[in-house]
Amino acid sequence: MRMSHMRYFLEVSRTKNISLAAKNLHLSQPSLSFAVKTLEEELGISLLVRHSHSVSLTDAGEQFALHAGRIVGSADQLRDLMHRHSTLLAGTLRLGMLWIGGYMNLFSLLSEFRDQSPAITYQLSFDGSNILMSKLLGRALHGAFIISSPPELSHHKDIHSVKISEEEYMMLIPKSNHLSESPSIEIRDLHGQTIIMPSESTLLNRQLSLLFRENGITPEILCYTSQTDIIAQLAGEGLAMGFASSGVAEKICPENCRIVPLAEKIYRTIYYVTLHELLDYPLTKAFHDFIAGH
Repeated sequence: MRMSHMRYFLEVSRTKNISLAAKNLHLSQPSLSFAVKTLEEELGISLLVRHSHSVSLTDAGEQFALHAGRIVGSADQLRDLMHRHSTLLAGTLRLGMLWIGGYMNLFSLLSEFRDQSPAITYQLSFDGSNILMSKLLGRALHGAFIISSPPELSHHKDIHSVKISEEEYMMLIPKSNHLSESPSIEIRDLHGQTIIMPSESTLLNRQLSLLFRENGITPEILCYTSQTDIIAQLAGEGLAMGFASSGVAEKICPENCRIVPLAEKIYRTIYYVTLHELLDYPLTKAFHDFIAGH
C-alpha cells in the first residue's frame, strides 16, 4: 500500500469530488481515478460510491479515511522530526568528558557549540580515558575527550582523532620538602620520596612506571589517584608530591606548595575522538567540525 495512494484518497474523501481532488493534487482525473481503483483492488473492497458529479464514502471508506489520516499525519510528523535532526534543530549528543574538563576549558567549548545550535541537548559521561574509549567503541557515546598519544590511538582503526591541547606535566611539591626549591625535578630525585601515583589505568602511570624502572628507583606511593582535588589536598597537607599538567597545576596548587617542572619532559595531550562511521551523521559531523576548527 503506497503512502501516495492514501494521500490521494484522503483528498478525494475531503472534497467528495474526483475532478476537484485531482486539480488540488496536480494530477489528471484519469490518473487519480486509476490510483483509487488500484487501492480498492489491493484492499479487496470498494471505498467510494461514485455518483454522476461526486462521490461518497462507503462504510469501509470512512474507516479507511480515519486510519489513513492518522498514518499520514504520523508520517508527516516523522518526516518533520527527521528534517529537524538533519538541520540540527533536534538531537542529543552523547559525549565522554574527562574529570579535568573544567580546568581545560572543555566545558566552554560545549557552551559555545550550544550557542550555535541551541536546540541540541547533551548527555555527558565523566570517566577516565580508557573507559571513555571503551564506551565510544561500544557505541554508547558519539565522541569523547581523552588523554592519549599517537601510538595508542593507532591501535584503533575505527577512531578519528583531533588534537585539542598539549601541556607538560609538573609536580606539586609541599614547600616543606627541600625539592620544592629545585629548578626542575629529575626522576632519580624521587627515589624514596612519597608521591601520589596517577591511577593505574592512565597513560601517565605507564610513562612514570617505565621511567622508574629505567632509572632503578622506587618511590614511596601514598595512593593511586588522578583526581585533581585529592592531589591538591594531599600535597597541601604536606603528605606527598603529586603530578598535574601545567594548566591544571596553576589552578589547583595550594599556597604552601610549589609547581616544579620535570626534567624528563612528559606531555599530557588531549584529543577529541569519534568513530569514522559517525562523520556522515549531521549532528556528530557538525560537532566534530566545530572542535576541529578550534
